[in-house]
Amino acid sequence: MLERFLSRIKANASNPAEGSIVIVAFGDSVTQGCMEYNVADYSGVYHNILKQKLEHEYPQTVFSVINAGVGGSSAGSSLFRLERDVIRYFPDLLILGFCLNDSCGGLEKLDEYEQNIRKIINETRSKTNAEIIILTPNFMASRETAKIAPEHRRHVQTILNCQNNGILKAYVQRLRKTADDLNVPVADVYNEWENLEKQGFDTNEFLINGLNHPDTERQKLIADTIFSLIKN
Repeated sequence: MLERFLSRIKANASNPAEGSIVIVAFGDSVTQGCMEYNVADYSGVYHNILKQKLEHEYPQTVFSVINAGVGGSSAGSSLFRLERDVIRYFPDLLILGFCLNDSCGGLEKLDEYEQNIRKIINETRSKTNAEIIILTPNFMASRETAKIAPEHRRHVQTILNCQNNGILKAYVQRLRKTADDLNVPVADVYNEWENLEKQGFDTNEFLINGLNHPDTERQKLIADTIFSLIKN
């Protein structure tokens, strides 16, 4: 798994003229680094933490990470920017993180979501040599909290419905199946959140905006999940 990516890491370490290892993180607001309303943390976003972990693990290799996260975006709405934000960089690794906003379209949009994920993967594979990792999402809110900004109140019921009525989980299950069909490894962040819930944690406390943005520690959890997949 990810043999080509690991091979590139070794090649760069022995010969920097091979060019830096390019990683593109393509996704929504979680990938962008959004935290509370109108606040972003680009140093604490998961792919920057991943970069630091890779640099520590492979000190002779140069890594370049491109933040291609856009708040409010979905897999479908991001197809138009695939060439601009991913393909043109010829990445060694694409981290694909779309699900939260897509799931807000409801179960009737599930097939369309799968089709859009397949389009992103197939086009990336046809035009680059990138390895691909799919991210499953973190949980969304299951209840209202005081952390929700007034500007976000209009989204509350949709998000609660997605989390509490199994819509987000249905999207995650379809994402896993699609990844399996296309032989794409999965960094299963959703599974990590399920484990937190099973341990008795109130996962709402880990959503810094009260809706769908993981806090700093949970951004680190995403990085750890990806890093473990790469190392294994």
